[in-house]
Amino acid sequence: MPQIASYDQVRANRKQREVPTGLAWRTNFLCAPDGVKEGPMAFLVEGTPARVIRPHFHENDQFQVVVSGGGVLGKHKLHVHAVHFSRAHTPYGPIVFGGEGLGFLTLRSRWDPGAQYLPDSREKLSAVPARNPWQITEAPVFGHSADVNLHTFTGIKDDRGLAAYSISMKPHAETTAPDHAHGDGQYIIVTRGSVAHEGTDYEALAIAFVKPDEAPWHLRAGAEGLEALILNYPRREPAAAIVPDVATSRDFRVWQCALCSFIYDESKGMPDEGIAAGTRWEDVPESWSCPDCSANKSDFQMSVVNH
Repeated sequence: MPQIASYDQVRANRKQREVPTGLAWRTNFLCAPDGVKEGPMAFLVEGTPARVIRPHFHENDQFQVVVSGGGVLGKHKLHVHAVHFSRAHTPYGPIVFGGEGLGFLTLRSRWDPGAQYLPDSREKLSAVPARNPWQITEAPVFGHSADVNLHTFTGIKDDRGLAAYSISMKPHAETTAPDHAHGDGQYIIVTRGSVAHEGTDYEALAIAFVKPDEAPWHLRAGAEGLEALILNYPRREPAAAIVPDVATSRDFRVWQCALCSFIYDESKGMPDEGIAAGTRWEDVPESWSCPDCSANKSDFQMSVVNH
């Protein structure tokens, strides 16, 4: 049976603390009691403008979903409903809260000891065997042409069951959630409207977790319809290496971040950051840092030579 909770049910446990830039809040949705290391972890992180969370990594696969405000993760812009997935032991950040503050869900299918910050934990990160870091951010698409509109994310996927979907449903429409049997569990996040479950309407913001061995959830939209994100976790086994999409231009090289595996392709450059296509690694400013985890230029290694 899915575990489910709405913000209205859990808001009483919202905890506030002071940070150098103002205030921060954490609201647990689905979290085991202290000392219990089984079960999913789902909580809401909020903060006032200009808060900064330093680059870090976690020991488990993780989804994050923006629910309010905006900001940047590394150099990537964050906006409402943006979905970020990071594989276990993948550094990311810093997370910088924008002018309206930022609120995002952190979602894991398993207990995690918490953020391990860099550079403090770099030695521990380097000691992880067969580490295969990877992360991606993608925006959902909510269609409204049919009673049930399901959109599959194009980038958040792998051959171990990782998948993400956005769904919109008209009032009282019914459907079965995408299969999650080949992965490590599934989150369903109600972002608008409500979902009916066992006689109760759970209004947005609501979070449900379906275990790997449970049947796909039969979804029924509430009286105002439903918009939701459906996030499937990959199986816990060594992941296949991500093969970079490299250009075929002769003699251009590809450089890869040793911490998070971000790719810099000389043939493509990074025009959005003022680095034109064809810019050689030697000509990239020494002050430049990894867009995903803020590692220094010195943390990159040549990965591929095109011929």
